[in-house]
Order: sequence, then C-alpha cells, then structure tokens
Amino acid sequence: MANYNFKVDLKGIIRLLSDNLYSTKDVFLRELLQNAVDAIRARKKEDPEFKDGMIKVHYEMQKDKSAILIFEDNGIGLNKEEIHSFLSVIGQSSKWGEELRSSFIGQFGIGLLSCFLVAEEIKVKSHSFKEDISYQWIGHNNGTYSITQLKEEVPIGTAIYLHLRTDIAQEYGEKKIIQKLSEYGFLIIPPIIFEGQKERKQINNAFIPWRQQFCTKDEIMEFGEQVFEEEFLDVIPLKGEGIRGYAYICERQLNAATANQHKIFLKNMFITEDGKELIPKWAFFTKCILNCDDLTPTASRESFSRDYKLMKTKNIIEKCIFDYFSTIAKLDVRKLKQITMIHNIAIKSLAIENEKIYKLFFPFLTFSTNRGNLTGFQILEAAKRVPVHYCVEIDSYRRISPLVENGTGLLINAGYIYDTKLLQMMNDYYKGIEIKVFDESSYEHLLETPSSKVLMEMAILLETAKKALDSYKCSVSLKTYSPKQLSVIYVPADDAFLETAFDANEYSGFFENFSFVEETEYSAKLYLNSDNSLIQRLAAVTDMEMLSTIIQVLYVQALLSGHYPLGEKEMELLNKNLEKLIEYGLE
Repeated sequence: MANYNFKVDLKGIIRLLSDNLYSTKDVFLRELLQNAVDAIRARKKEDPEFKDGMIKVHYEMQKDKSAILIFEDNGIGLNKEEIHSFLSVIGQSSKWGEELRSSFIGQFGIGLLSCFLVAEEIKVKSHSFKEDISYQWIGHNNGTYSITQLKEEVPIGTAIYLHLRTDIAQEYGEKKIIQKLSEYGFLIIPPIIFEGQKERKQINNAFIPWRQQFCTKDEIMEFGEQVFEEEFLDVIPLKGEGIRGYAYICERQLNAATANQHKIFLKNMFITEDGKELIPKWAFFTKCILNCDDLTPTASRESFSRDYKLMKTKNIIEKCIFDYFSTIAKLDVRKLKQITMIHNIAIKSLAIENEKIYKLFFPFLTFSTNRGNLTGFQILEAAKRVPVHYCVEIDSYRRISPLVENGTGLLINAGYIYDTKLLQMMNDYYKGIEIKVFDESSYEHLLETPSSKVLMEMAILLETAKKALDSYKCSVSLKTYSPKQLSVIYVPADDAFLETAFDANEYSGFFENFSFVEETEYSAKLYLNSDNSLIQRLAAVTDMEMLSTIIQVLYVQALLSGHYPLGEKEMELLNKNLEKLIEYGLE
C-alpha cells in the first residue's frame, strides 16, 4: 500500500484564517509582537545575563502608496534548522524546545501566516544566538519559500519585513499601527520603539501599578481612569495564583445584560475585551484590567479554552470581588449603599438568581413604600415590629397606600420588576420574618385602629351598622385612615365571585353537589372612618332606624365608588333607602 502526503493550498488556508479564525486583520500585529516577545524570553532562558530585550517597529510609506513594515527584536534568533522547522511547517509550534513551551502563548504554528492577510510576501532575516551565521527566509503566499545565507553582518535576533499592499497601507497607516501596538503591547515589558516618517516614540511606557513595590490607591484609580477613559467609584484588587489586576466599579448606571469592555491579557499580551468567560455575571458593574499567566488561548488567541484553568481563574476573580463587598458591608456601609443605589435594578435582577448575591445585597436594595423609599434592612427591621404587606401591582398600591398612610403597618409597592420575587424570598432567607402579599384581609392589619375612647364613643354606631349589613353578608369595622373626606371603604370577600355566581340564574344548580358551598363564610367588610366628620355625626344619632338606613346607603355608595357590581338586593336596597331618606327630610 502506497502512502502519500497531503497537498496544502496555502492561499486556501490563508482565506480560511481570514474568514473563520481571526475576527480582524489587526491580529498580524499581535502575532509579530508575540514572536518578538517570545524570542526575547527564549534568549533570557539561554543567557541569564541578557537584560536589554527590545522590539523596534519601522514604518515607511512608499511612493506608490504601499508601505514597508519591519519588526525587529534582539531575541534568540533562528538557525537554519529552526527556520525550516518553525517558519516553513504549518502547524509546527514556533518555539524553542519543549521545556520552554509553557512560557509562550503561541503554540499553534500559524501565527506568522496571519501576515499573509496583509502582504503577499514575508521576508525574515535572523541571526541565532547559538551561532555566527545569518540567514534570510522569504515565503510567498503561493506556498513556496527560499532560504539563503547572508553575507552581511546581522545583529543577533530576527527582523520580519512586510510589504503592505496599497489598499492595506491605506488602512494601516502610522496612526493605526501605533494604536494597535499600544493596545496589544500595553503590558509588554521589553520596550517597543516605533519609528515612522511622522513619529518616533516608545509604545509601552505606561505606569503599571501591580509592578510597583508600593502604590497608592489614588495612583491605582488614576491608572484605571486612563485605561478606560472614565471615572470610577472604587477599585477592587484582583490577586491570586496566576492573576494580577483590578476591577473598577463604575460610577454610571449599567444594565446587567450589557457586556462591559474589559482589558484581559495573557502573559502580558492583550487577548480580548470580552470578559463573559472570566468575570462573574453579577459583577456587571465593574470594568476589569487583568493579566493572567495560566490560561490556555484558543487557536486565534482572541479568547480562552474552556478548561479547568479558566474555571479556576474565574473562581479566584469572583472570590476577590465578593470578599471586597463582604468587607465593605462591615466596614464601609456608606460605600456599599452608594454602589447599590446606582445599580439597584440590575443588582435586583441577579439577586433573584443567586443566593449569595441576594444575602449580600438585599439589605441595601431600595423599595418604594408608604413610608418612602426604604432599604431591605429597614424593611427587615420593620417586619419585627409591625405588619408588612406588599402589593404586586402598581395600580393596587396607588389605590391602597393613601388609606394606610397613618396606619401602624408598612405597605410596599412591589409592582416594579423583580421586587415581588425579592420580597417573596425574604421568608426563605430570613427566618422569623414574615411579610405577606396584600389581600383584602390585610386592611385589618394596616389601617389604624382608633383609640379606646373613640371606640367607646362609637360603639352604638358600630353595633347598629353590623346589624344593618348582616343580611348582606358584610361585616363592619371602625378604623382611622386618610383622606378624612372618605367616610367608608368597601372591601369584598376573597371568594366574593361565588356569591355573584350563585345569584346568576344561568349557574343555578351548578354548585349544589359541592359540600363547601353552604359552609363558605364571607369576609366582605365595610370600614368606617372614625376621622370623617359624617361618621362622627352619625355616632350622635339616636334614631336607630334612621341610622341603619344611612349605613345601608353608605354601603351601596362604597360599592359604587369601588366599581363593584350591584346585585338585585343592593339595587332594591338603594331605591328603598333613598325613598326613606327623602321621607326623613320631608318630616
């Protein structure tokens, strides 16, 4: 059986890289930087006394509007065998020795191919640290290459020459080259010197706080403001095995669903702004700059492999951020309250999904109540002393809250998104605390009870009213509520719909075989307002028949005010008592 080698269409591979692997042509600059950094690091491994690693980038526009771009480093260089192995074999790691591989992030042997995205030819001149011979390698995008020994003296290291096509040169002028080198090489330690026709500068001379022996918090905050070009509330150090960096807490309100732009580096090389794989979802209000040592990059080096290293790093970051909030919850409540107020809604959205987040932030989340905006902590304290109820609909809260304004209980408007669920969860996480959804029975707890003196003065009125409405299955209670102009409130029974059903002929006999029908107790109630002047005057009426008539009219009026339907009995009652009142007036 004969064996054959695969034939590789290099142009097809380059097209594949462009269309499917890399998200942008910008990566050729990152790959050239990475090659230089790795070469310098390899030379340091071979020569511990080597300290002056440097990367130089030359840019020169040509008369035909094309451009020459040269990347030079004084790293370990390549000998002839390494040139054949590393530059001419697709898929071969371009590193020096298996024992050094863990030090580098480019282990796929395809990095140099990214240069074919912007040039049809790649020229490499290299002088190996291990010998005194220099070589030139020229690779073409048709899959051919050549190697020649150079006669001229070349310094130890490697120089890569790219002739940028006219269209590419227009896209990658000096300004963009500097911008992308600054982004990718922000944390790179060897100096990156750019030499162009318009500008000569060092790209990577930024102050990196975590590399200093001592650094003030003000310096760290200023560093973050320069990196992200915005001001922050506070900063959280991110420190653990294989990671260094900071999480900055945003001053502006953010949406939990909006992805923040972070600065995430691997071994000092910028990888991505997307932190969804590393930064916990609940820390959406932070912007992080982070350098990792142990993560595994994907082939494109634009993200990370989802392995145990990624999970380990994510756990370290989450612990750093969570420990920060746990600490300020004890030592700087003002700060935690400030953060929670700014990001109130977004934190609520995450608290309903995560027990740790709920317990940490709930005491500082704010809720609208009939006592103003209160924090979760204040609601917890109130629930220890007074009845606490919440309305699940905003309209219900608006209708009810004026009535309980002077009551002893607390009413929460939970009609806003997430609030109902958060309040329901209180009973699970805080034992001995009970808050209830507002229903018709809640009036009894939330409306203020008059003083014993007032109750005594109005005892006859209350008793007469109870008798007057007994046949209408409505009890009566005396309370004090606002506004004073409101004399009565009607609250239907929880199961009042059954009464309507029984009164309708079309349902006649439907419920006859259900045993619960006859045992049902109706809890409809009419609340008399002891602060209302009419009710106070009624307490002085001695004609019990007239008093009963007026109470029954007030009962029907309360039904109409509450937009409750009137049955035949109520219509008959209204007509009959109106005639009586007219007769009383004519006497």
